[in-house]
Amino acid sequence: MLHKKLFTHLLRLNTIFIISVWITLVSGKGIVAQEINMDNLMVKPAPNMEHVCTLDPTDIDAHFYIAPDRELAKNFQAAATSTFEVNYRVDIGNACGDTAWPNEVFEAFEYAMDIWSVHLSSNVPIRIDAVWTELGERTLGSAGPTRVVQLPGVGMPDTWYTISQLSAMANRVIRDEIDGVEHDVRININCNFSDWYFGTDANTPAGRIDFVSVVLHEIGHGIGFIGGISVPTDDDQEVIEETGTIGLGSPLQPLVYDRFAIDGNTNSILNSAVYPNPSNAIFEAVTGRRGGLFFDGEDALFTLAELPIETATLYTPEEYTPGSSYSHVDQETFTNTPNALMRPRIDRAFAVHSPGPLFCGMLSDMGWPLGVGCLSFLAADAQIAVDRNRIEFGVSNVGSTVQQTITISSNNDSAEMLSGGLTVDNDNFSIEGETSFGLQPGTEAQFTIQYVPQTDERHSGNLTIFHNANNIPSPIVIPLSGEALQADQIVRLEQSFPNPSVATAGTSPTIPFVISEDSDVRLDLYSIDGRHIHSLVNSRRAAGRYNEMPDMSNLSSGVYIYRLIVGNKVESKKLMYVR
Repeated sequence: MLHKKLFTHLLRLNTIFIISVWITLVSGKGIVAQEINMDNLMVKPAPNMEHVCTLDPTDIDAHFYIAPDRELAKNFQAAATSTFEVNYRVDIGNACGDTAWPNEVFEAFEYAMDIWSVHLSSNVPIRIDAVWTELGERTLGSAGPTRVVQLPGVGMPDTWYTISQLSAMANRVIRDEIDGVEHDVRININCNFSDWYFGTDANTPAGRIDFVSVVLHEIGHGIGFIGGISVPTDDDQEVIEETGTIGLGSPLQPLVYDRFAIDGNTNSILNSAVYPNPSNAIFEAVTGRRGGLFFDGEDALFTLAELPIETATLYTPEEYTPGSSYSHVDQETFTNTPNALMRPRIDRAFAVHSPGPLFCGMLSDMGWPLGVGCLSFLAADAQIAVDRNRIEFGVSNVGSTVQQTITISSNNDSAEMLSGGLTVDNDNFSIEGETSFGLQPGTEAQFTIQYVPQTDERHSGNLTIFHNANNIPSPIVIPLSGEALQADQIVRLEQSFPNPSVATAGTSPTIPFVISEDSDVRLDLYSIDGRHIHSLVNSRRAAGRYNEMPDMSNLSSGVYIYRLIVGNKVESKKLMYVR
């Protein structure tokens, strides 16, 4: 089995770093021609958004659908390990109207954000500038980061990262340190495309393009699925010089994505002995003439290890296309696979509502802190143990708080870090404090699960533990249960069952009652005329639910009364017995 390196996704960097940030602008209007020095803060030019990604439709009805992980989809908010803040804008004067995003478009976009929120881990909210605008007739959307940055001591040296990724890695709101920067990602969505499908069920009809998949794709580019190879082109995107350049700034430095790119002979695209920068050799590589280009990250390859596709092939068509070449996975290789989201063209009757295993592996290799959605794809050489197989909270009162603990351990036999996260799927239950873990071999973590009932009834839910261990399938689901009486209620006597109760061999009616605190309890059975028959309970009982079964074998048919006394509370009900 292929083993992978230690996971560090969920660790937070608390070191105070030297305040020296390198920034490169990405502008929707082309190259920014200035360089600004402000107290060691440097802003440099970068390609425009249209050179980062444009996504076009095909005319193929693929009838291929992948919905989000079922356990995660039950409650995205509870599982979220990152947050997105979206500024929804409409280009003034376009043919689609200039007032606001249509409601169905807004809801589908928000749903895509929910999906991403469980796949990334960041304490810094990711801000998106989303523009509903007219694009080319065959262009669905375009996207890119607003900045790429470097921060000494964080990530690989001399390497550009998207502003959202470096903010997550450094646990630092980097955009606030840059004048005029309000967002991490800019997305344009074509408002004039007539074949959108805005449903969130991952069941796109024939002839339609799934909006959620497109937004997930574009966000992927904005957070880091971008390469740093550029080729000179004219206004019609025709190549004017067969020379490729890798990187940004002076001297040229690569994006983190470029650090993992190799050719068909396993040469790194950054090997200057093979690929002088700039050179025709780089152009040949990005147009498929050097055996193709591949993403050679350990975690990315791990996700492909047991599949017929064993290489992470990037899109390098013979004809170079800005916004498509290199910054996508290969169109043909990954069609109708779980890794189809980041292809350069999207089919009709197609939906992939997940980044997919390969993209999650690539994010891991590039250093993105990952959420539970991605971690579930990346099994490590780790073993997990959990000390509970169910958690029962007993009986309490509405508004009260009951806590139970659960311990998650990384076994001594683990060779790598155990990582994961916890979610609950019922609003009456919650996780107090941390919801993620990163455990070295032989260590453990304890989590507190709370029951705060909102209604006076029985409640049930699940605690779901997503993890990267290889000894137990992920996720682990732990049933939760609890019951509540009204806020000031101590006892509830319920109707016996079955009622009427028909005498058969070895059967008796069941009398249920519930108490919300430890109490002295007395339960008696009486005839309809008030004659005491016998006591069923006369003892101190702990808070909980009880079912008592009176012996009716020597009694005749008729109506009987059962009475419950708890402290100074008295309740009674009737049961019918038929012989």
